[in-house]
Amino acid sequence: MSSVGPNRRLAALEWAQLLVLSAVHFTADMLGNMLPSILPELRSEFVLSLSAASLPIIALTVTANGAQLLTGHLRRQSTKPFFLHVGLLLGVFICVLAAVPKSSLGVPGMVVLASVTGVGIAVVHPEGLRAVHTLKSIRPAMSTAVFMTGGFLGFSGGGAISTTLVSRFGLPGLYPLLLCPFLGVVLVGALKIRLAVEPVEADGCDRAAATKNRSDFRLLLIMGIPAAISTTIIAWLLPTHLVDELGFELTFGGFSATMFGLGGALGSFLLAWAAHRRGELLCSTTAFLLAGPLAVIYMALMGREQATWIVFAAGIFAFGGYILIITLARNAAGANIGSRMGWVVGGTWLIATLAFLPLLPVAERFGTRIILLYCPLGYLISGILGLYLLFKARQDKILNPR
Repeated sequence: MSSVGPNRRLAALEWAQLLVLSAVHFTADMLGNMLPSILPELRSEFVLSLSAASLPIIALTVTANGAQLLTGHLRRQSTKPFFLHVGLLLGVFICVLAAVPKSSLGVPGMVVLASVTGVGIAVVHPEGLRAVHTLKSIRPAMSTAVFMTGGFLGFSGGGAISTTLVSRFGLPGLYPLLLCPFLGVVLVGALKIRLAVEPVEADGCDRAAATKNRSDFRLLLIMGIPAAISTTIIAWLLPTHLVDELGFELTFGGFSATMFGLGGALGSFLLAWAAHRRGELLCSTTAFLLAGPLAVIYMALMGREQATWIVFAAGIFAFGGYILIITLARNAAGANIGSRMGWVVGGTWLIATLAFLPLLPVAERFGTRIILLYCPLGYLISGILGLYLLFKARQDKILNPR
């Protein structure tokens, strides 16, 4: 009886920490996903081609994902969330786009702001996930789902928030967002959030015992990359296609991107619930195999406003399947926990961004629709790789029973 009270207080504290970490993730991803939705406005304001206007987005994405690969190595044994504070404060630099001169310095200026924001976003993610791993009273699939839902809501909200502010006030409308990080900094400190540290394995025998019956992290990473490429294509090109090629309002382009992200927020919970009963790998594989056909249907009907519900459904499975890869990576064999989190969150999307770059000239010459039409293939490839991993896991269990 006496332990019930302390256990409940601990659970309440950990849920409060999880909600704050999710809010931090919301802020970081909101700041990181505003540019694609306001891309038509940037092109008009600075008189830029699609390729030139995309350079700040590329700079932000490359730095946001590339710098994540360093954080696991730099602070792998530290428990204090220093980078959470720094990341929030750096992330808001993108909100001062209105101060960039409309001259030959315009694009370089936006690239600098985007790069600083990217570094801020980068250092938030691995440390946020490491902090989530300290929450022992919450199931791993659920804590990961809640944390990533904050990110998906921010990712989707960035489009709606930025287009609403910019449509009404122009680029200066982003200035109020400069206040967003400060509450997060205060709450992270007040709740004494700390980071998980993975124990150092003593010798080769211990390492072999620890990694037995665990998924190979490298294969999980490869499985997530094709789906990430498809998601990157939709997130970057959909608002521009809807506004510039189909004639919708800027706010509708942002709303469609929001619906895609909101689907991911719902999908993270639905698939976490399903994975608790059926397993993460099976549910992730199934999700990617469903995301592909839904994306095909949306591409056929995107000229209709009602089709936003289809992209919402595609988001459920596209993002939800990726969430489960992160959950699997928590206990996968290979590298330390900080490196695994950096690669599964940052490395995946960095590779997706680099794969997307050669598609920009194609989109400029032939239009964005031709690129969007092929993006369902990425989900199909990830689903097929998931089937291979399921088969491999079954064979390993048969050949090496416990």
